[in-house]
Amino acid sequence: MKTMSAREAKNSFGAFLDSAQREPVVVTKRDRPVGVMFSMHDVPGIMEFADLMRSKINSGIENGLADAEAGRGHELNDDYVKILKLKLQERLNNKKNV
Repeated sequence: MKTMSAREAKNSFGAFLDSAQREPVVVTKRDRPVGVMFSMHDVPGIMEFADLMRSKINSGIENGLADAEAGRGHELNDDYVKILKLKLQERLNNKKNV
């Protein structure tokens, strides 16, 4: 991803737009990112991704509420956190081996 200062983007706006057509461009001010410009061509994919994430989050919330109502819950103590970490590490290891 390309980075341009706000001043550079302002002074070379045509080049800034051309760059954004090829890849997202992060705009910085005082060396801190303040925005990003991307092509309109990328918008459908971004919106599709946002919809997918919204759907997954909603599904997770609904499943969590259903589990809570059914009494399928766990106390979030140190032992349970250790179990969750081990399960996560196992899943990550399995993905590496695939």
